[in-house]
Amino acid sequence: MRLWQIATFAVLAALSTFGAWAVVRERPPPAGKPDGTRIVSLSPSITETLFAIGAGERLVGVSDYCNHPAETAKRPHVGTGLTPSYEAIARLTPTLIVSEKNANVRAGELRALAPTLLLPWLSLGEIADSVRRLGRLTGHEREAGALAGRLLHELGVLPRAGAPRVLLVLGYDPSRLDEVWFIRKNSLHGAALNAAGGRNAVDEAVTGLPQLSIQRVIELDPDIVIVLVLQHRAGDPLAAWRRLEPLRAVREGRLSVIQAPEAFANSPRIFDLTERLAREIERLRPR
Repeated sequence: MRLWQIATFAVLAALSTFGAWAVVRERPPPAGKPDGTRIVSLSPSITETLFAIGAGERLVGVSDYCNHPAETAKRPHVGTGLTPSYEAIARLTPTLIVSEKNANVRAGELRALAPTLLLPWLSLGEIADSVRRLGRLTGHEREAGALAGRLLHELGVLPRAGAPRVLLVLGYDPSRLDEVWFIRKNSLHGAALNAAGGRNAVDEAVTGLPQLSIQRVIELDPDIVIVLVLQHRAGDPLAAWRRLEPLRAVREGRLSVIQAPEAFANSPRIFDLTERLAREIERLRPR
């Protein structure tokens, strides 16, 4: 669960459960002394989290897809976890490289440059634990603990009684629906859907590709369909969905599109997305 370009998101979603990962021993910085930690982050979500806990000053390099917060523009961009720019990273002399656990991350090559830590970063529990770990590594345990606690408190809830069944999908081509990428129940965004007052129409944990056929969508027949897009394009972003007349949500006009860059990264901006989802679900819920 894990927005980057859509293709990259799909690859990460497909591979998130595989691989063996590099680790680095955690050593808290000496009390009262700068420890000289120089971090390269190859994950937008981790970059945003480091800034959120007050550890952004330790970042000396970020991935090509890191664009939030604005301070990331001041850091060198050094490729991605899948396609790192080794020479650019080496020039930064990092003491730690961090990214998300993914089978295609070039862990061996990155380890040759600096200690490398690949963090579990899909489910709510995994992310809360990884946030705390980043806090220990950077000397920001209090701030990281507060963020992890807020994640668990606000998002760690069960669906409410009578919550509408919501199909929450990622939209990238409004003209076609030959494949539907959906938000998994067992992801951070799945937890946000619960907290927003919805219930995932795909009511089981999914470890493989979060992808549905059109026939399966019709079988699910959700109460509400919400499409998350990185940016609005010309035309009707719900045009292809409106043609699925067997869906009750289509016949009763319970479709919505939300332009939500925050939906394409498992970062602290999830709280913003939760608020926006809550407003849409309340507006569209069957009465």
